Amino acid sequence: MSDSFFILFLLSNILLSVIFSIIILIKRTLKIQITVSTQYHISVISLLALIAPFIPFHFPKTNDFFGWIVNLGGTHSGLSHRDSAGKMAEAIGPNANWVQDFAMSFEQSSFKMIDSAFFAVWILGIALMLMTAVYSNLRIGKLKKSLQIVKNKELLTLFDTCKEEIACRRKVILGYSPLIKSPITFGVIRPYIILPKDISMFSADEMKCVLLHELYHCKRKDMLINYFLCLSTIVYWFNPLVWYLSREIKTEMEISCDFAVLKKIDQTLHLKYGEVILKFASLKQRTSPLLAASEFSSSYKHVKRRIVTITKFQAESPLLKVKSALVFAIVAAVILAGIPSVSILAMHKETYSFSNTNVDYKDYSTFFDKFSGSFVLFDSDRKKYTIYNKKESTTRFAPASTYKVFSALLALESGIITKNDSEMAWDGIRYPYQEWNQDHDLFSAMSSSATWYFQKLDQQIGEARVRDYLKSIHYGNEEFSDPAHYWMDGSLKISPFEQVNMLKKFYYNEFDFKQSSIQTVKDSIRLEESNGSVLSGKTGTLVINGEHHGWFIGYVETVDHTFFFSVHIQDGKLAAGSSAAEIALSILEEKGIYQSGSQ
Repeated sequence: MSDSFFILFLLSNILLSVIFSIIILIKRTLKIQITVSTQYHISVISLLALIAPFIPFHFPKTNDFFGWIVNLGGTHSGLSHRDSAGKMAEAIGPNANWVQDFAMSFEQSSFKMIDSAFFAVWILGIALMLMTAVYSNLRIGKLKKSLQIVKNKELLTLFDTCKEEIACRRKVILGYSPLIKSPITFGVIRPYIILPKDISMFSADEMKCVLLHELYHCKRKDMLINYFLCLSTIVYWFNPLVWYLSREIKTEMEISCDFAVLKKIDQTLHLKYGEVILKFASLKQRTSPLLAASEFSSSYKHVKRRIVTITKFQAESPLLKVKSALVFAIVAAVILAGIPSVSILAMHKETYSFSNTNVDYKDYSTFFDKFSGSFVLFDSDRKKYTIYNKKESTTRFAPASTYKVFSALLALESGIITKNDSEMAWDGIRYPYQEWNQDHDLFSAMSSSATWYFQKLDQQIGEARVRDYLKSIHYGNEEFSDPAHYWMDGSLKISPFEQVNMLKKFYYNEFDFKQSSIQTVKDSIRLEESNGSVLSGKTGTLVINGEHHGWFIGYVETVDHTFFFSVHIQDGKLAAGSSAAEIALSILEEKGIYQSGSQ
């Protein structure tokens, strides 16, 4: 359940709501300390937080709390008694028939179905909101069709004068329409200012106030904000704070334009401007909040706020501007600090990004046949990667039994076991594989891939230390959920590319562990020797919700240097560790790196 997009989206909405609440609190508390323009711009930059859930940030240690919530009640899995590969054992040892696998099968709980249902409801809501938005904005098309271009010379002269006063360089179309009772502005690339057909009731001064107000919308390109607000309410249709923010921004947009007009006109016209707003308020038509346009008229509630702004208007002092800049910076910092934690893709952590340019991309599709998968190879001598299928090579999957390499390393480093003292008594539980139903030491457990042995190691190590270990060695997405199944149930994930890097760090002991611990694990995963080269590695087979996955990771030590490799495959019913091993060995043989004696 840790890969649930919608649940993570809901969690990100909780954080968004917290961020918006903080911003609203700051604005209300410091309202008299900031300018009208700053209040509007604070609301505008808060829109950045709405984009954050879809930005792929990858900051470490920002999502532990949310990972815990997501995994609580998420994937409750158990080892299936079904063997997907003909009940073959992962026998590991020199010259042994090690190309075999156990299948660990997991079914996600009904929580997954609930999540899917919520996701479907969210998509349905978006579809309905989108249709509503399209229907609402059909009004703009009707206005364009009914448009009559203004030809009145006096009005056009006044219009040009207003454009010059505010230095509006954009080409704006001015027209009439019998379909409206209040001025309206729309259009991003080509802005339109549409006036009611009957404007004879307004004096030249009143008309100047209206034109200045609408031209400020055009100059500032407020229509872009309107379209973004429309999109935001569609995507976040279930979040009341987003609806509130949308209404608030539209009101503040009008108030900030009012304030800009007041600074341009003579003070004797301030009262007249307020009267114009009140006139149009009485003519207010009911419009959709999804309309991507700016209307001069407002509801009586919002008109009251606009009139209060006019009555309290005074020139902004230098000190007020400094305070405003400081508050704006604080709010911007709050938003920027919160964005990484809000990011779904950061919490999702389903892919790994790398910037290494020394990569050779190859087409090995013929080796994979019916499987979807990837191959990654690192040449330690040339310091170069060879990759087949970049997308899947950086996609994270549950590591299955391949994690046992690092589980054993932690147990050795923690002193739970040693090379000569690693035997554990069988717990008496009857497992589906006969090889598991006996006492094991590290070497036999690794050879037969006895899952219970490694689960017992984790129990003795303790959850806290395992969590710290995953983070300290940067293993995949570093997630830890169910202590017994975290490397099988889909919470802990790692990409094939990361598998190669982890093996490289392990081989060269970049973890700075005891060399004896490293060597013991190396000995336990040694598979075979052929023509002077040694092959070491670990297979893994896993079935999650009927989807089969196969892994084979390892390295080849030649006379000259070492090659590290990783193969991951997936398929409806046939993918397994044995198949992944066959693919890896075939590619290694073609490249002249290793020819297995087991093939």
